Amino acid sequence: METPVAYRFEDRSRMKPRPAPLPAHDLGAERLGRLAPSPPAAEHGGALHSFDVFDTLITRCFWRPEDLFVALGERLRGTGLLRADAAAFAARRAAAEAELRARPGVEEVDLLGIHQALAPAFGWNAAEARAAAEAEVDAEEEAIRPIAANTRLLARLQAEGAEVALLSDTYLDRAALLRLLRRAGIAVPPQRVFASSELGATKRTGRMFMLAAEALGVPPRRIVHRGDHPRSDVAVPRSIGIKAELCAAGAPTRYELVLHAAAARRGPPLLRSALAGGARAARLSSEPDGPHGRALRAVGAGVAGPLLCGFVLWALREARRDGLSRLHFVSRDGQILLRIAEALLGRLPWGVECRYLLGSRQAWHLPALEGMNEAALSWLADDAPRDPLRSVLARAELAPGRIGPALARHGFDSPAALDAPAPPARLRALLRDPEVGAALRPAVAERREAALGYLRQEGVLGAAGRAAIVDLGWHGRLQRSLGRLLEFGSAGGAGAGLTGFYMALRSRPAGSAPGEMRTFIDAPAFLERMNPVLLEIFCSADHGTVRRYEAAPGGRFEAVLAEPSNPRVLAWGLPALQDGVLAFAREVAEALARSGGSDADAWIDALREAGTEVFDAFRREPSAEEAEAFGGFPHADGQAHEAWADCAPAVGPLTRLRLGLGLRDAGYAGHWPEASVRRGGGALGEGLFALKRARARLFG
Repeated sequence: METPVAYRFEDRSRMKPRPAPLPAHDLGAERLGRLAPSPPAAEHGGALHSFDVFDTLITRCFWRPEDLFVALGERLRGTGLLRADAAAFAARRAAAEAELRARPGVEEVDLLGIHQALAPAFGWNAAEARAAAEAEVDAEEEAIRPIAANTRLLARLQAEGAEVALLSDTYLDRAALLRLLRRAGIAVPPQRVFASSELGATKRTGRMFMLAAEALGVPPRRIVHRGDHPRSDVAVPRSIGIKAELCAAGAPTRYELVLHAAAARRGPPLLRSALAGGARAARLSSEPDGPHGRALRAVGAGVAGPLLCGFVLWALREARRDGLSRLHFVSRDGQILLRIAEALLGRLPWGVECRYLLGSRQAWHLPALEGMNEAALSWLADDAPRDPLRSVLARAELAPGRIGPALARHGFDSPAALDAPAPPARLRALLRDPEVGAALRPAVAERREAALGYLRQEGVLGAAGRAAIVDLGWHGRLQRSLGRLLEFGSAGGAGAGLTGFYMALRSRPAGSAPGEMRTFIDAPAFLERMNPVLLEIFCSADHGTVRRYEAAPGGRFEAVLAEPSNPRVLAWGLPALQDGVLAFAREVAEALARSGGSDADAWIDALREAGTEVFDAFRREPSAEEAEAFGGFPHADGQAHEAWADCAPAVGPLTRLRLGLGLRDAGYAGHWPEASVRRGGGALGEGLFALKRARARLFG
């Protein structure tokens, strides 16, 4: 273990401001006939690399393209162009497009024509129809997100001097497409962007490929096309001699499908669309290298993101309802939770200040001790029964040399006894020994003074009004110790009160007051089956645990950490996981900003229900990539964080069979049997999961 170091938290999580909307452009565009052929690039053998646009290079933050029409309806209502319900407008908008496409001889329609067809239904004149069409482009621009893997490929090809072209079957014209591409950070010469609405020809018939090839002076056999549609982007171009590749990254994952289905039971349709669509957009907005990084980001965006964002949004709402102006996010779980809160508050004017509070069981339990009572015994003897005795004593800062006679009296005077877990009854007897209590008192007094100084400095102690903390939870004992410290540091020993907001609690300390410890999830079924280790992985931090507090120059106090950084977790890939979580948080923040936060309650309910469902899906049946990535997380058992091992270690066939059948295996030392079954399990692992699925269908 590295020597503990003093650490002052430095905030690196402030959101960058969202770019200002691009200026509106005229919906007119130059026609194909004005294009001149370009010579092919020799570096790529004269090949022309063409790309589809929607769901290949860019996607929307909504689940389906037509869901954008609901957002457009709300936009039009805000401008006074529409008095009808937004959902009713969306249905009429889709119907008008379908009616135009059904006319004989029509291969493609254009946006202005669609809105001109809508004009009689909504009483628009020609100028108002054009304004509505322009509003739709504005709505599209706001909803556009890049698909990183393909935009990166396009940029690389351009940097290498390859000829490129973009082909889109769309009612938008080229000028509108260029606006959307610029919003996604994609720069392509205008003459290399082809829109079916202007050509009157589509990819699905093959005519667009032929016209683009003719315009650019490249025969079909020298074109390589990439797109997401199996027919329009693969089968059709191949039939006319074009090399074609399917780009399936934009297809929804199983988690995104679960999010959409679960959210259908909560809130309005647009929320459901924005939740699942936001998870997909978050996943696609960056492309980590390799299957390991991709698995971490995908789970961050589609599993951890929804659950953690729901929890943080709920905590912010509760604080606002209670009139709390400040929340303290307790390390280390609170690091990513704080960054989520800042992302949300960057778009919500709720006026809640959020701070990072460095704390831990050792940093708070020890200075809060009042003799070796049951609370102290529970912390030292029960919380980590597999810890060696030496580690238990170190948590209480009891050097074995200072309590040698007591160790001898209780049979712990050999090095082997110190390096092994102590029998619970004998350990409790040792801790109750008066000599141990006498040795403990000076450490408690010293640590209490420094802890109170730190809490006062951070505004937890002595703040006007009630203090409040945010943490993952489980048993609430950390809050009990913090509350006791606040009482020690308050005038007359009476604290101003302490509220805790938790993801979930499996138990509460005896005598807890109602409302003192609140939970985002109370469902007994979830509490029974949840795997807290997985939630702790989601909330891992980039620094070590807090050991204690020390006085620093200038009258300040600093936290002393076991390690200044967490190299094992950083090497595992924590940034990829957190990036996925924060990308989803930003999508939720944007969705809330569109409504001014008026639908926050609906979002909290939807995120709670959908988040627990995707978490259950991840826990029950991880994919092979997820089992390998998350099963290999370096987890430290015990409070001393000294024994590191895989969260879900690879196991042999017999153990895999027992775990897969739901049987206990005394030799299994991991924390996620489902992942160990899948990890390296091959056909046996897949067969065991298939058996579980069959049993679930038969017996529920």
